Amino acid sequence: MKRGPNNSLCNGFNLMGRSQKAVEFGREAQDILGQLSQWAQAVDDLDQAIHKEKKKPKLFQKLKLGNATAEAFDEYTARVKLREYEAEIRHMFLYGSLQHLGMDGLREFYEIRRKIREKSIRERQELQHRRKELVEYLMTGGLIVLILGAGGFALWVMISLVIGG
Repeated sequence: MKRGPNNSLCNGFNLMGRSQKAVEFGREAQDILGQLSQWAQAVDDLDQAIHKEKKKPKLFQKLKLGNATAEAFDEYTARVKLREYEAEIRHMFLYGSLQHLGMDGLREFYEIRRKIREKSIRERQELQHRRKELVEYLMTGGLIVLILGAGGFALWVMISLVIGG
């Protein structure tokens, strides 16, 4: 087969077309992963909102009685939205734009998310433990200072009575 300038030019255009397709595929994959990340964040936010425990009111805080119906509706809405997001993520892995990753990709995604949640919970518990220890150390230190101050004052009073009396 004879190579001429036309043949080389066709090969060059062919290569350029393939490169453009690869770049488009890369952009599309990046967009898909960005969307998946946004959905995952929304899922996590909804999950935290559903399972968030109500904080106990502070000692002198005015109690606000909430509307139980509105609160129940908000939680129900969040749960429905969470199910929808989970279904969309699953659909993306099994039938959508991430289907090339398949069920193994979905399992890996769930495993990564589970590990991140466990790490977050563990860090939160460690922070609460450190705060509790700090409060205990401060209270112990304050008590020691109070006892030493009272003992010093009592000693000063006794010495004043002996010297002055």
